[in-house]
Amino acid sequence: MKKYIIILLGILFFNNSIHSQEKKITIKVKDVFNKPVAGAIILFDNKKQKIWTNSNGEFKTKIKSDPKEISAFHPNIGIKKIKYNGKNNVTIIIKEGNDLNLSGNTSKQVILDSGQFNTIYDYLRGQISGVNVTSDNIIRIRGYNSINRNMTPLFILNGIEITKETFGGIRPDNIKSLSVLKGPETSIYGIRGSNGVIIVKTRS
Repeated sequence: MKKYIIILLGILFFNNSIHSQEKKITIKVKDVFNKPVAGAIILFDNKKQKIWTNSNGEFKTKIKSDPKEISAFHPNIGIKKIKYNGKNNVTIIIKEGNDLNLSGNTSKQVILDSGQFNTIYDYLRGQISGVNVTSDNIIRIRGYNSINRNMTPLFILNGIEITKETFGGIRPDNIKSLSVLKGPETSIYGIRGSNGVIIVKTRS
């Protein structure tokens, strides 16, 4: 009996020692207006992490060893690199155009993996040039201006027009394809497509 207790204690000690080596780290990415930057890619020593910042601009993970450098990259803003100070909470501020020329191969590592996003708005952020999604999930397609300030695009799901609420409920991991129409391409939708069109096809 004592033998089994010793073995059990040994296993518990081993597991605790492994977890004790891990450090929790939270990275907040903001722009110059102190607004969260969602969909920002985080790199540890130029190695891209599997998840991006969420709608609150936060990235959380556990690390076994401290990186020397942390980078935050957003294709519509730029990239900012900082030296890691060993703290559990880190804030990175990206300025528009800041070190964008340093992105280099980073941009090639941006792979649209729908499984890593919590909402379709997170999926959209930073993925399509000319499409902006605010922190409160307002979508604007660049180049469209409206007198009545209604710039919400037309949403089409599997060939059927849907509301913004229905659009927001689409699961990213169920998306087969997503495309954005703007300019003359929207003419087939008439006045309904006057603010651009977002077309989504799902797997089921």
